[in-house]
Amino acid sequence: MIAEETKSISAIYDEEASAEPSTSGCFPLFKRVKSTMYSHRAEQYPELPNHRRDLQIPVPFRTTKAGEDCLLWQCASRHILVFAAGSNIRLLAAMRTWGMDGTFKIVPQWYQQLFTIRAFVVDKLVPAVYC
Repeated sequence: MIAEETKSISAIYDEEASAEPSTSGCFPLFKRVKSTMYSHRAEQYPELPNHRRDLQIPVPFRTTKAGEDCLLWQCASRHILVFAAGSNIRLLAAMRTWGMDGTFKIVPQWYQQLFTIRAFVVDKLVPAVYC
């Protein structure tokens, strides 16, 4: 179940621990099981190669749940990946206002920054592009 979830590990734990009130008191504390839960999820993903230049992104990680291609661009020599489904590009084209943000705190191994482009849709920022 953990491997198929896109929810955070803590959200999965909270959901499962509170699913049946009569047994929720029997659940071990999150701090005692989180390492096992994270390890189990990690086993479901391919191991990273030793060098960035050898990175091959498997098809399930290049497509959306709807089967749409979302790896828009990959440049191994510059270590750049751009993820955006065609529908997200069309969404950006249709919107007048975009929001952009970069972070250095939460980035995959080998990369220094995650930059996102979002579209304002009905007063909400909708993620469209991840670089």
